[in-house]
Amino acid sequence: MKRVIINRLIYLTLICIGVFLALEDMYYIIAIPVIMWLLVERVYWKTFYDGKKMLYKKQFKSAAGKFEAFLKELDEKPWLNNLRMFNIGIYTHNLQAQCYNNIGICYLESKSYKKATNYFNKAIELDDLFCIPYYNLAIIKLIHDNEVDARDYLLQSIKRGYNKVKFEQLKGYVMMKYKM
Repeated sequence: MKRVIINRLIYLTLICIGVFLALEDMYYIIAIPVIMWLLVERVYWKTFYDGKKMLYKKQFKSAAGKFEAFLKELDEKPWLNNLRMFNIGIYTHNLQAQCYNNIGICYLESKSYKKATNYFNKAIELDDLFCIPYYNLAIIKLIHDNEVDARDYLLQSIKRGYNKVKFEQLKGYVMMKYKM
């Protein structure tokens, strides 16, 4: 919870600094981090962001492949992890945990729940404060009608900083999206 609040405060502070610099006509100072962020996104982490685009377009098999390829890039080039300050992750800055969670989402949406569970657990192993995999595991537990475990995972997710979601809301969401 503290990490999420700190990350949000950092981003708010950066936005305030950017607005101040814009008001003072110091656009060149704002341009440096923007150029660095674009360089990271378009060059160094291109595979990761391509995977995210495919995930949003619901091309789950291709997205999972991109995230797997990015995990291999991280293994081959560990220095890519040093660029994580340009990652806009509020819940975690661990790129591998984000990849495993995103691969898990691909399998969740493809109804391969066992594989999805494995990937969410891998994300938790890498960063046990990362709240989104807990939320996703709550969804899988609800799909399998295990409300007790689902409630536990949802509480773990909220405890780690995820938005407060009522269990009944999550249950309704799962009923509409996955059980219809």
